[in-house]
Amino acid sequence: MKSLLWELLFCLSFLILLVIYIIYIVLKLILPRRVSRSILQGIAKFWAKIVILSTGSKVTVTGKENLPSSGNICFVSNHQGLFDIPLILGFSGIHTGFVAKRELFKIPVLSQWMKEIPCTFIDRRNPRKAIQTFQKSAELIKKGNPMVIFPEGTRSRSDKIGDFHLGSLKLPVMAEATIVPLAIKGSWQIYEKNKKIRPATVYLKILPPIEPKDDIYKNKHKLADYLHSRISQALEE
Repeated sequence: MKSLLWELLFCLSFLILLVIYIIYIVLKLILPRRVSRSILQGIAKFWAKIVILSTGSKVTVTGKENLPSSGNICFVSNHQGLFDIPLILGFSGIHTGFVAKRELFKIPVLSQWMKEIPCTFIDRRNPRKAIQTFQKSAELIKKGNPMVIFPEGTRSRSDKIGDFHLGSLKLPVMAEATIVPLAIKGSWQIYEKNKKIRPATVYLKILPPIEPKDDIYKNKHKLADYLHSRISQALEE
């Protein structure tokens, strides 16, 4: 019953988002970019928090002191479930876009908001288009829009972490971005555990960053192994 009620509320939130989106587009045309962007970030953060908290879940965030204060930023995170994006968007403490799977581009309203955030959509089955997506994402990072990449490529649906695709780490290198590892624990229990919405305790751990000047940054194999190991360790803590 609770799961059904949440789904109805979620559908209602999409209608509200549609109305807000239309209002936002009008404001975007008449307000300075800095002001309209601030409005967008506030709306996105508020919506993301509501999505998580309306499930009855509790969120614990640690490591905010590891967030860079400026510069090009790329977050590298494990991927447990559908609620990872609103978790990062609402609770990380910094507004960020996402490199998302192309299927999300087909969802009305949500896809429009994701493009505004901004997000990019990747087709992993087409290497040429995937590189184009990374190029676009790298340009966004260089313009001051932090981005999140999920190098597992799919949801683990557990507290275990899958292998990292080396190709995913091309993004921070192309953008010459500081890499901030994220460890997400427990988000899969909100939905993926039994395909029904249920409350869970979710942890978002922000780990120490890796700078482009660091030696490990230049070796994609060592970098992937280090990130995988560090995030895995954080999930066990």
